[in-house]
This record gives sequence, C-alpha cells and structure tokens, in this order.
Amino acid sequence: MMTQRNNNSKMVALMLVLILTLVAGAQVNASELTELANGINVTIYSADEIRINSAVCNISLAAEQSNYVSFDNDEVLGALADMNGFEIDLDVTVYLLPAPPARINSSYARGNNIYLAPGTGTIPASTQAYITTHEMSHVLTAAYMDNSTSRWDAYLQLRGLDRDLNGPSAAHADRAREIVAEDFRFLFGGSLATSTGSIENHYLALPTEVDGLKELMLEFLAEKALVVNTMAAAMAFPNPCNPRTTIKMALPSGASAGNSVRLSIYNVRGSLVRTIDGGRIDGNTVYVNWNGDNDSGQGVSSGRYLYVIQTGDMSAKGAVTLVR
Repeated sequence: MMTQRNNNSKMVALMLVLILTLVAGAQVNASELTELANGINVTIYSADEIRINSAVCNISLAAEQSNYVSFDNDEVLGALADMNGFEIDLDVTVYLLPAPPARINSSYARGNNIYLAPGTGTIPASTQAYITTHEMSHVLTAAYMDNSTSRWDAYLQLRGLDRDLNGPSAAHADRAREIVAEDFRFLFGGSLATSTGSIENHYLALPTEVDGLKELMLEFLAEKALVVNTMAAAMAFPNPCNPRTTIKMALPSGASAGNSVRLSIYNVRGSLVRTIDGGRIDGNTVYVNWNGDNDSGQGVSSGRYLYVIQTGDMSAKGAVTLVR
C-alpha cells in the first residue's frame, strides 16, 4: 500500500513538473535552429527568453524602459532569408534584446553573434531589415575576410580604400569594416534591406558601380569560412533527470577545447544555481556532470533549469528538467 502511495506521489510530481514546463514554454517562444536556403543557419533568442535568463546572450544590458520595442522574430528571419546571390554554410545566433547593450548602446555583431538593440517605439520593417542585414554582413566579413590579409588587400585595392586612413580610428562611415558591411548589404540584401538605394557613406560609389566588386565578394563567399563558429551544440542526458545528468557539448569541426571547462546552471528566473569547473574532454566532445545540487551542496527542487557550458572561445546553451 505504501509503495503504491509513493508511486502515485512521484507520478503527481512528474505531472506538475511537466505542466510547469509547458506553461513556461507557452509564455516564451523557445529558440530553435532554422536552416535557410542561402545557407545561413540561424538561431534567434527572443526578448522574453533573455528577460527570463540574461545568461543566454552573455552581455550586459542597460536598464529596460517601458517604451523599448524589440525587433520582431519574423522580420529578422525574413531579412536573413531574403539575402540572396550566394550559398554558404554558416551558423549564426541572433539576440532580440529587450534593452540596449550597456557597452555601446546600439546593435552590433561579434563573431557569429548578432545583438539587435530595441527601438524607442515600433521599428519599421524596412529599418529592421536594413539593420539585420547590415549586422549579418559584419558576420560575413568576420567569417570570410578576417584572418586573410590577401582578401582584405584585394578588397581595399578594388574599393580604393587605405588600410590606415580607413581604419578603426576613422569616422564611422569611413571605416573599411563599415564600408564592406554596407557593400555586402547592398549587393546581397533583400528588397526591404536595400529599399533606400544607397549606402551609409554617400561619398563612395555604389557597390554596383565598382567593376568586379560583386564578383570578388562572391569569390570570398565561395570559400570555406575562415573563423570557427563560437557556438557549439549541447544536450543533457538523461533529460528529465533524477537528479544526476551529464551535459554534453559537441564542438564544431575544426574547433578544439580550451584548457578549462565551466558549466553554469540557472533557474528559470535567471538566478545562478551552480557553477562547476572541470569536466571530461574526449576528442571534440566535452562532458560535465551535474548531480542536482546548488553551490552550497544542497539538492535543488524539481523544475526546469537552464545551462551554459563553456570551453575556450566556445559555448553552448540548453535546458534540463529535474524530477525528484
């Protein structure tokens, strides 16, 4: 009789956890990978996901204000899907921020990550497409031009730019990195992203007026990306767990694990529950075990937990459900 009661209690607890998980999922659109026809493989994190757990984007944000309006998931995905004229294979992560980045207070790209700052009111679709495509163009620059002096030299020569005069200390519109991003946007962006018919630097010839420029940039995009994707894939098993689970991170081809591994566990409110330094590295796969306790050694309650696993420049995120 007692065994039956215990089994019933466990079943009720499991059902409650599943219901809470479903409710959380109904409130937040879970991010997922979308593979676009042009070869951009994009994962988009919504503003709600970032509010619940700011660790998913790993940057500091300014204080959120009531008049902030984040970028729209469908508009951003549409802008990326509308980029045309090339076929690549590149993973990109986009964060629809609920507040501007504290460091620069505007949208920007770093590596294969795009951080889109909200507007102070509804953002027109054409503006969302323009900014999204421009920042994606920075990702293309990092992936297909950086770490190759010859590619940059060829581009600068054809565009008539100077490595020093158009370097980081130049005015924003005169910087080579901004000019090449605008060239990518203008040449390969969709109709909304290119609706102005202009580029940021009005003193330069339009990309279509520079003989051989599009062909040169297509040559870059036809080659293998020069930077390693900084986002890896991860999973927890078993999931749900009771209470022990293993977080497994598979590194992309060509990447290597760093000298250390860190696993951070958060509750659904975004509070840090457990930090684990160290794990097992087997080839291109990293394993870290979590036994369901917090940093004080106490077992945490049943529920959904978010994790971030990091090694070197690589990181991965996911969720695991604990059932006791």
